[in-house]
Amino acid sequence: MKLAERSTNRRMTLVLVGAVIAAGLVGYLVRYRSAVAPGSATPSVSVTTGAFVDPTASATARSTAVPSVSPTSDKPSAWCAAAPNVVTAPPPKVELLFSTATWRSCTTKVTRSGVGAGGVQYKVDTTLPVFWSANQAVDALNSTIRSRINDDVKGFLATVGEATSDEAQGGAFTLSELPRINQVGRLAVIQFTGEEYAGGSHGAVIDDWINIDTDTWTILDKNQLLLPAARQAAGATRLARLIAPKIRGTNGGSCTTDAATLLAGGQMPEGTVTPSSYEQSMETGVQSGGELVVDFAPYYLFAYGCGVGSATLDLRDLSGLINPETVALATATVPPEVAPSPFGG
Repeated sequence: MKLAERSTNRRMTLVLVGAVIAAGLVGYLVRYRSAVAPGSATPSVSVTTGAFVDPTASATARSTAVPSVSPTSDKPSAWCAAAPNVVTAPPPKVELLFSTATWRSCTTKVTRSGVGAGGVQYKVDTTLPVFWSANQAVDALNSTIRSRINDDVKGFLATVGEATSDEAQGGAFTLSELPRINQVGRLAVIQFTGEEYAGGSHGAVIDDWINIDTDTWTILDKNQLLLPAARQAAGATRLARLIAPKIRGTNGGSCTTDAATLLAGGQMPEGTVTPSSYEQSMETGVQSGGELVVDFAPYYLFAYGCGVGSATLDLRDLSGLINPETVALATATVPPEVAPSPFGG
């Protein structure tokens, strides 16, 4: 009887131990599955790639560090934020130009080549500028600039599509466009240069400026850079007299003009001409040193061979014509540009 009792007690002990072990195993499995379930938090890891934020970094690290790029994100600003010190792999390949204390500028290539319906070979080689800032308004700005590049490419491809087999006997159609980005006080200023060739004896020169207020990430057009007085007869006449003596053709030579040609609407005026008509044809951009650049396309003032007609004016000489807010933005003292670190730096 005692032997039977000991045997029964031993079996009960073994069952109890087994139950405890099983319960512990089940609890471990439940905790493990919760830890790796989709959407669950992942363990914190050390970030060792400069300012790049690993997606598995802790919530505390993410709250103060640069946000990481999402593979499905369509916000170009995220491309800049993802790798401020290195070039990210495609898509898209993004190169950092420089960074300031509050924003970064990057670029990414937009290329395409092929043969149009009429047999014309074509090539597109353009570059899209991209900005990053903690201010989310930068996303709308990036979309606006991207739409501009897309429209340029679409317009060019439409021309390619309409080209005939006769035009295909000439050279390939090309569109090349490159942005130069500068920090000018609290402005970010882009100058687009390049050329579009779509048949004929020569291509069309691309020269365009975009002036951006980095406080609000909005584009300032020339009517915002200049005061309304500059578009009135007296102000337009004074502005023409300031611009004309400084205009030179970018290809050199004796390519100059005078105020009378500006006020007459260029060398080949069209339609009704007013004293301010020339202002509709000029491209304007602010550059470091407190200067305003004014450009006119070839043919407007002189022959194509002269290139773009360009003048540089001191903002101080434009008192009463230039918007004081523009001057304040352009001449603000801000932290200097910071060049990107070397790869792996």
